Order: sequence, then structure tokens, then C-alpha cells
Amino acid sequence: PEIDGLRAIAVIAVILNHLNKSWLPGGFLGVDVFFVISGYVIMASIAGRRDQPLGPFLREFYRRRVQRLTPALLTCVAITALVTCWFVPEPGSSLITGAASLFGVSNLYLLSEATNYFGTEASLNPFTQTWSLSIEEQFYLLFPILAWWLLQRRHHRGNVALPIAVLGGLFLLSLQQFLQIISTDPTKAYFLTTARMWELLAGALVFQLRTAASGSRLCSLPAVAPIVVLVPGLAMHADLAAISTPITVLATALLLPALETPGAIKTVLLHPGLRHIGLISYSLYLWHWSVICLGRWTVGLEGWWMPVLLVLMVVLAEASYRWIEAPLRHQSWARTTRGTLLRAGVVSSTLAGLLLWLGQDGRAKPLYAGTPTLTVTEALRSQAITGSKISRSTCHQVITAELSPETFKQRAETCTAQAAPRATNPLQPTLFVAGDSHASALMPLEGQMLRKGWSIAHMSMDGCLFPATAYGHRISSCSRFQSQWANWILQRAQPGDAVLVGGYWLSHLGENVGNTRDDLLNPTGDVTTDGNTKVKLFSDALNLFASQANAQGVQVVVLGAGPRVSNRERCLPEWFRTKGSLKKCERAFQKQLMNAAQLNHDLTQQLSPSITLLNPIPSLCAQSCSLKEMRTTLFDSDHLSPQSARALEASLLNALEKNRSQDAKEVTTP
Repeated sequence: PEIDGLRAIAVIAVILNHLNKSWLPGGFLGVDVFFVISGYVIMASIAGRRDQPLGPFLREFYRRRVQRLTPALLTCVAITALVTCWFVPEPGSSLITGAASLFGVSNLYLLSEATNYFGTEASLNPFTQTWSLSIEEQFYLLFPILAWWLLQRRHHRGNVALPIAVLGGLFLLSLQQFLQIISTDPTKAYFLTTARMWELLAGALVFQLRTAASGSRLCSLPAVAPIVVLVPGLAMHADLAAISTPITVLATALLLPALETPGAIKTVLLHPGLRHIGLISYSLYLWHWSVICLGRWTVGLEGWWMPVLLVLMVVLAEASYRWIEAPLRHQSWARTTRGTLLRAGVVSSTLAGLLLWLGQDGRAKPLYAGTPTLTVTEALRSQAITGSKISRSTCHQVITAELSPETFKQRAETCTAQAAPRATNPLQPTLFVAGDSHASALMPLEGQMLRKGWSIAHMSMDGCLFPATAYGHRISSCSRFQSQWANWILQRAQPGDAVLVGGYWLSHLGENVGNTRDDLLNPTGDVTTDGNTKVKLFSDALNLFASQANAQGVQVVVLGAGPRVSNRERCLPEWFRTKGSLKKCERAFQKQLMNAAQLNHDLTQQLSPSITLLNPIPSLCAQSCSLKEMRTTLFDSDHLSPQSARALEASLLNALEKNRSQDAKEVTTP
């Protein structure tokens, strides 16, 4: 029963952290406490049934796991999915996460979303909390077989050291992986089962040590000692996870056997209030995040809504425990274990199939209770030029793409569209378009330019600015690709042609402005973090490219930094969003407009006078930009919508005509 009290402490820590990180910076480590407890309890359960044959043992083990976990999860996923469709304009990624959780793989899907440029941010996905459940379920696939075999060997051959040695070895291998990748790829360290397995194994290993001859030493350890270590860990910042996570796991592992001895800590954990929270901790863990996340999408977490949401999550958890989790855990679902597992599988698969169906091709859009808006999927489909082979799927590359010279030549030729001869534009100049995904978003504009008599050649790459800077990019394939495209342009461009460069400048070149990337390398080969240095590196590279292009009579135009709205879908005004919940969005939006204006000014100062910096904001916002206008201006937090891209046509044509007139004057001036 004291373990229920510890579960209560863990879930309270998680909730406090998710409501406001400053309240308990390391509160997310409550999940790690759960992992250790699970390993300890599961090992104890297996030890109590080690005399059963393997077949009956596994059938009974999985029946108990299914009846323990599935009912509450199914209920939470079904209700949360419905409400998500009402209040999230593009719920596809969230619904797929919910479906993945029913198959025990949501951690892997969330990992893929974290590396997906257009993936849903985890803090806005109502099913993010299921990642830890999926890790446990994957752990349960093989661990019971291994543990049963180890305990059989120990029981029949008296080999006490074998289980400890095997579990200890697996523990060290998993811990080593965690420590290796936590600093280089913390997302993998967070979501990968193999990098988390050591925490569950820590609980199992401590249980084995406790049952060994020397286990009495663990039980004699005062419980206050692990608590003294555990509490500071929960207060440590997330940046120190490489330290705080092992500390939390070690402290929890030592605390569990120590609680067998009466003491003040055990007395506190046996308090009826804490024990009850521990009993409902599974349902509370599931519901707390759904309520918090959907609160972010609607009324916000500020003011009086905070206690309202707290009450709601507790009520939902209590109802789930009383009427779903507890009754169905002990009732018979079928005459046989196989029937129980089959019924659970059918219901889970049916709900997962429905969520996957709703999550595809905008099928959930009619359920949205707010004002319809262009979805990311719809916007990406529009990134193509009708009547040509130019499209995002063909002419826009992922940043890790390696194109051989022959492949690049074929791709560049495919991504060139010749304009039809026109009397108004007999020269048929070519507009070369270069940059990252923000350049790809300009394809609707390029289609209009093609109809105006400009031939189009487009090649772009995710997260990769054009041109390559002097010392390269953190991802070498980016520098190689942009160098290939720059050389291709300079080898084929003719007098009268132009180059349009688009990029996510606030991200590539910014510093402390949110969502910045430190990818440009300095002379020593290290990444550059200083914003001024980034601007200088980019400006020098573009000035060099422009001088070579200008020598051939080719203009260079840069589309400057435009508006951006972090979490745009969450920040657009809707009837179900209070004004208070949008204040933070409005402040952040206006600050980003100032950041864009400052960056455009800095670029103007650094770039050669021969380069035209086209500020997109006047063309996109008639008088002043507002959150309401961002519904049609952007299709996500920062990419221009097809409508906005087309709206730049007049400004671009004016800039090109102005440059052409200036060039003509220079030629005719004696």
C-alpha cells in the first residue's frame, strides 16, 4: 500500500510540471519513478508465479495486463479523440498518436513527429502522455519470458547470481545508450524503449537483490536517505536530465525495499489521501494531459480556468477508476484467456482503425467547431505549378538527401518550366528560385510568374539556406546541395534572368527569438550561436554569389523575413477561445513582427546594394498585421499560404522591373 503513496507523489509531480514548468522543473521525472515502480512490481508478480509452466504463465500475465491497462486507455482515447476533433483544426497527427497508443507504439510515432518538419508539437498533442505507456507495453513483450526463465534457473539450480547478472548487464547496456544520446539526441533518449529500459530494469534488479541473501541490507536502509536524494532531483531543470534522471531512478530503486521497514516516510505514504491518489494514478495520468492539452487549445491555463481544469481532470480520473478501471480489471471478460485477449484486440483495433481513418485526408475537418482554415496538408499539395513537373515532391529535397551529379542534373532539368512566348515579354527570362521550405511555399507565386512569361527553375531543401556559407552547414548534405544549385544557376543563367531566394531567416539567422537554429559553422568548424555572426556569414555568401550573378546580367532578389505565429492553430481567434487565452499569443506575435523588421534592417545593411531585399509584410498586411489575418496569411506558424505567395506578384515584378531599368541606365550612361 505504501507504493500507492509513492505513485501519488509521482503523478502529482508530473501534473505540477505540466501545468507550469516553473512550479516543479523536474516534475516530469515522476514518469521515471513510475517506470522503476513498474519494474519492481512486475518482477514481484512474476516471482510469485514462477512455478507455473511458461504457456499458462504468459497467458495469465498478459490477461492481467490487458484488463489492467486497456479499459481506461480505450475510454480516454475515445473521448479525447472526439473532443480533439471539435477543437483542433487539423487533428490528424493527434488522432494517429491515439491510434498508435492502442497498439503500444505511440512513443515511436511521437519520435517520428519530433523529426518531422511539419509535425505536431508534443505540447499540443492530447495523446503525448501515452508514450510512457507504450514503452512499458513494449517492455512487457519479452521481459516476462526472460524473467520467468531466470527465476526457473535460480529455483531449480540454486543459481542466485544468474538473474542479478543478466538483469544487471541489460541495465548497464540500456543506461549506456541513454547517457550516450541524451546530449546529442535528447528526443531519442526520451522516446526510445531501449534508452528507457534501464529504468524498469532498475526496479526488477532491486527486487532480485532484495530477495537475495544480502537483500536485508537494502531493507535496512532508512527510507529518508533515498527521499533526500529524490526530492532535489525533482527540482532540477530539464537541461540536467543526464544527471537528474539517474539520480531519480537510483533514489526510487533504493526507496522501494526501504519502505518495508516502518518509519516516518512510510507513515506519510500510507496516508489515506495519498493512497487514494495512488489508486487512481493511472487514470489520473491519462486524463491530466488530455485536459491540460485541450485546455491550451480552448480556454487556456490562466486565471480561474486553472482550478476548473484541475477539478475536471480529477473528476474524470475518479469516474474512470470507479466505473471502468476497477470493475473491468476484476470482472471476467470471457470464458477463456484467449477470449479476453481477442475481445480486447477487436475493440482496440476497431477504435484505432476509426482514428486512423479520421486522421487521413482531412476527414475530421467537418467535425471542427471553429472557423475552417487551410490545413498543412492542403497547403503542401498546392506547392506545384500546373502544366509543369515542378512540385514539392519532385523539386524540394529533405536535408539529408545526397544527389549525385547525374541525379542532380536530371532533377534540375525536370524542375525547369519554359514559359510560352509572349509579345509582352519576348526575352522569356528565367526566374531561378532557391532556398528552404519557405522557397517551396512560393510555388503558387512561381506559377503566376510562369503565366507572365517568366520561365521557372526551382530547387530547394528543407532547413537549408541558400547559398552555402563559407565554412559550411552542420549537415554537410545541405552545403553540397546548395553549392550544386548555385553552380547550376551560374552556368546556365542568361542576361535578364533573376534569382529569388527564400528562407526562414528568423530561424536560420536569429538569436534568442524563438525556434532558432544553430547550424552555420564558423572558421573553427563549430556551430555559430551569435545572431550577428550568422547574418555576416550569410550576407558574405550571398554577396559573393550576387557579384558572380550580376557579372552575367542576372538580378538577385531576397524575400525578407515575414510574420510568424508560434502555435498558429492554437492562437487563431475562435469563439471557444477566451481573450485572456490569446493575450500571450498576441504579445508573442507582435514581438515576432518586430524581430522580423529588425532582421530585415540588419540584412539591408549587410547585403550588397545590387541585391534587392523584398519585405513581404507590406504586401501581406494591408495596414497592420493581426492574429486574425494570420488565418489566411500563413498555413502554419511561419510558411506563407498559397494566397499570400500569390499576393507577392506585384511587388516582385516591380522589384525586377526596377532593377532592369537601373541596369539599362547603367549600360546607356556614357
